[in-house]
Amino acid sequence: MKDIGDRIISHAAAFSIEAASKELYERSKVKRELKVKFINDNLVELGGPGLCFKENKLLKAVESGFAFPQIVSLIFNFINGIESILILLEIRKILSSDTVNSEKVSLGLRSGLTGATTFANYDIRYKKLLDEHKDEVVLFSIDKTKISIWLYFSSENTWKVQSGTFSREPTTTFTFKDLSVANNAISGRFDHLGGPAVGDAKVSGNLPFLDKIGYISRKVEQQVPSIL
Repeated sequence: MKDIGDRIISHAAAFSIEAASKELYERSKVKRELKVKFINDNLVELGGPGLCFKENKLLKAVESGFAFPQIVSLIFNFINGIESILILLEIRKILSSDTVNSEKVSLGLRSGLTGATTFANYDIRYKKLLDEHKDEVVLFSIDKTKISIWLYFSSENTWKVQSGTFSREPTTTFTFKDLSVANNAISGRFDHLGGPAVGDAKVSGNLPFLDKIGYISRKVEQQVPSIL
């Protein structure tokens, strides 16, 4: 994939929303996913025709909770657009909740890691950083839960994230002690270096690769607006 410059911020936000919607869909909480489609140079569509934002408005919607979509698209695709808005609001409700549960943590982990893979796919600096690790398969999990989030390099030559069962064995694992610690991680309050040392996480496999994923994730946290 080509380097897209500053637009990577809106791409990361959009694909993170898509990932959260996939997690909800796979949990049978919503009827469909909010598939991302970029239109022209500055428009992004979420969930098909109806919900379409200018890229800067999408970032505002993520950060503040509200921004006006493209009205013409919404008027001519009203039902689909409203359904997409309701899914987006459901994602926001879960991720902004003070309740820490499996649903919130799985959405947060999957969407956060998708932001990192977006940087790795679309920014040449991060793409080169991970070039030597294309055989790696990372499993992120939480002890005593069924949450399994996988990060891997796909046959489509892109880094991807998925949830649940996976056809390959992990080469590297990162297991959080509990939901509370994992929630701190998705909120940017986890010490990636000190956490494993004090027992908040167990790590095995390719540690340098995990360090690189952590580095990219922190760059995403610094640059991309978040609901959390």
